[in-house]
Amino acid sequence: MPAASRKKGLHMLLWFLLNPGKPCSAEQFVDTLWPETDPEKAISSFDVNMHSLRRLLEPELGPREESSFIRHHSNRVYTFESDDMWWTDIADLELLYQRGHTCDNAGDTDRARFYYRRVSEYVSQGPLLDGESSPWLDPFRRRYALMCSQALARLMQIDVDRGGDEELLESAYQMLRVDRYNQLATRVIVESCLRKGNRSGAARRLEAFCNAVQRDLGLQPPAEFVELRQALRGGSRVSCLSGIYKGANLHGR
Repeated sequence: MPAASRKKGLHMLLWFLLNPGKPCSAEQFVDTLWPETDPEKAISSFDVNMHSLRRLLEPELGPREESSFIRHHSNRVYTFESDDMWWTDIADLELLYQRGHTCDNAGDTDRARFYYRRVSEYVSQGPLLDGESSPWLDPFRRRYALMCSQALARLMQIDVDRGGDEELLESAYQMLRVDRYNQLATRVIVESCLRKGNRSGAARRLEAFCNAVQRDLGLQPPAEFVELRQALRGGSRVSCLSGIYKGANLHGR
């Protein structure tokens, strides 16, 4: 399969895996993957790529033989039949998040914490779908980033309630990889630095946060962040930020 066809074919497979069980027509694939191409040429490219994808998945498949995975329905509609052979990190993330959320709603914070911690492991590996820049993937990137952010926010809240400093700090650093403007994560890290006597570390974190909020979001940082930053700049005696371990702003921004 030529490189260009292989990439488009793999994008079709990626669409199927990101939308399990959802049917998609040839026209929808064309609108998604060939938005700037002449419609007739786009349909022709789709046919070539669909054929190439079928052969890629099943090299021994005959020309008129039904695929075990890609089902062709009337009106040029296609579905993908996955089974136990298929595993994706994205599906695993969704399953872990949903299990954590279900346990959380049931009041089982121990099990919820276990699943949320598993979600956080994906954050440490970098953003999902980071290797692809196609615009049609943007909603999926936002969706999975939101899942990770919500899991980490709840994980931090549970650790705040339990006083688990080391794991709380780890979750805070992971949260900033997903949401660099997260107030709770910044508060946790700043307080940890201050409690250890690391004024310079606290100052750097506050500077980075305040500058990013003003520059990127056009917002003013929380007043207590600004006051503490000024105190650190001036060499004044400072104490920890108030309320981090008392449930303040536990949901982030």
